[in-house]
Amino acid sequence: MKLVPFSHQYLRADEPLPFGLRDAAGQLLLGAGLRLDNPARMAQLMQQELFADETESADWTRRLNAAVHVMIRQEARLGQVAAARPEPARAAGAVPELPLAEQWHDLVQRLDAALRDVRPGSDWRSRLLAVHGQARSLYRRRPDASLYQLVFDAAHSRAKYSCHHALLTLLVCEEMAATLAWPQEWIDSLGRAALTMNVAMLRLQDRLAGSELPPSTEARAEIAAHAEKGAHMLEDAGLVDPLCLEVVRLHHTEASAPLDDAPASTAQQLAQLLHRVDVFCALLSRRATREALSPLQAARMACLGPGGAPDDIGAALLKAVGLYPPGSFVELVSGEVGIVVARGRRANLPYVAALVSASGNPLGEPLLRDSLDRRHAVKAAVPASSVKVRPPHERLMAMI
Repeated sequence: MKLVPFSHQYLRADEPLPFGLRDAAGQLLLGAGLRLDNPARMAQLMQQELFADETESADWTRRLNAAVHVMIRQEARLGQVAAARPEPARAAGAVPELPLAEQWHDLVQRLDAALRDVRPGSDWRSRLLAVHGQARSLYRRRPDASLYQLVFDAAHSRAKYSCHHALLTLLVCEEMAATLAWPQEWIDSLGRAALTMNVAMLRLQDRLAGSELPPSTEARAEIAAHAEKGAHMLEDAGLVDPLCLEVVRLHHTEASAPLDDAPASTAQQLAQLLHRVDVFCALLSRRATREALSPLQAARMACLGPGGAPDDIGAALLKAVGLYPPGSFVELVSGEVGIVVARGRRANLPYVAALVSASGNPLGEPLLRDSLDRRHAVKAAVPASSVKVRPPHERLMAMI
């Protein structure tokens, strides 16, 4: 049995814990599910160090961390964050959830199947909308963990590249749109556009991601025409969303004016944002011809407007994912190398799981570091290809 410290701030008379509390020697002090109705007993427990079995408390800790990170993302006051409670547990007898990685893998497969069936008379639209709704729901429940999974996979795998890229683009776009306080109907159309923008070159995009050869003349022509062709394909196959269709048609149009300039239409604003996120997520992705860029490099290339400085879109992108998104690697000032597991209070202050010590040796257990602490500040972004340690994803997910 491995013991982990338990903070007194989570000890409540009216909230029984789903695991036992123990002393430093492992002696049981309070059984799982028992209420602290006796004030004297409560006072006694508050005066001594408390511990819990790591395995027994892992799910409760994960749900607590998820609630805390949601409040941090909503910029709640510190007192509110300190008072955060774990998200509700699944009802007794409920079917256990698949691991998060498997849920996102399933959504990639289902999106791929739906987009390969875009034609009049098929049920591709209902399947697409189901993927959109479930991706959105999964992200809302586990935002940092979802970004972690998709960003890490983008840098390490080329499988089903087009649809994996579409889902990552979806999450970033919808997070940015919420930051910009766009209407929900805009966000819905933008999300559908993110999922379908490359429908006309789906197979080509997957093939190019794994090819070391440059695109042929025919492939370049297909790439150049895919936005217009994709919009026509979707409309002909029955997609009734004029805003989404126009955004797909325009999504390779570079931004030429700030988002708040009156001349830009709604479709142009959405397309400008989608184009920038499309570029950013592509730079994070591994190709046969190059390794994934670090998020800091990608941000420098995607967050700057025509004038060479961060514009409205770039600022929203940095706020949405941070300079060091979950799933990317960083070096700390301590010399440790780790993987970002959650966004922090500001774009440059993520939570990091240290994986490699300052001496270059793999750590037996990941160590959670808050880069707000100057001792663990981020020194630099690290390319995924240079990190040889395989992160223990399931253990890290429990931190998020």
